[in-house]
Amino acid sequence: MTARTFAGWVAPVAEQLREGRVEVARTARRLLPDHWAMPSPLPGWTYKDLLAHLASGDWVFQSMLRSVLGEGEPVALQPGFDVNAGNAQRIAERKERSAEELIAEVESEGEKTQELLARLSDDVDVTRVVGRMRDGTPVTVQMWMQGFPRHDAGHGAQLKTALDQVMM
Repeated sequence: MTARTFAGWVAPVAEQLREGRVEVARTARRLLPDHWAMPSPLPGWTYKDLLAHLASGDWVFQSMLRSVLGEGEPVALQPGFDVNAGNAQRIAERKERSAEELIAEVESEGEKTQELLARLSDDVDVTRVVGRMRDGTPVTVQMWMQGFPRHDAGHGAQLKTALDQVMM
């Protein structure tokens, strides 16, 4: 892990995301090989699918961060954007990867997100619209920054439920 400096408004988000990724990797390393094929709390997803989603789950958030840094348009504002289709594609692309490879990707993508967060400054317009909810409601930089840390926390909690499946 690289030591980074963050703008004051970014630091709490970066810490939450870092801690979330550490916890996801820690939990995933505790799962047994048999867990990965079991159904997760998400309908139609196994625990391995859930891990694959966590490994690639920063894709929209990173797109937003890159757009704020002047490196393109956020994917969430592109015509035809469908987060569910994108998630399904990324999970399918990872079907043949091992749990160890997915855990490494969880950690690697978390580091990429931290790199992008470290590049944000105090003069970012947090009211800038970088996405839309399904109902068309605008999503601002501030909303993304406040909400995205719940992504890993929520899915991490779902991943932990596999540990409840262990017979004593």
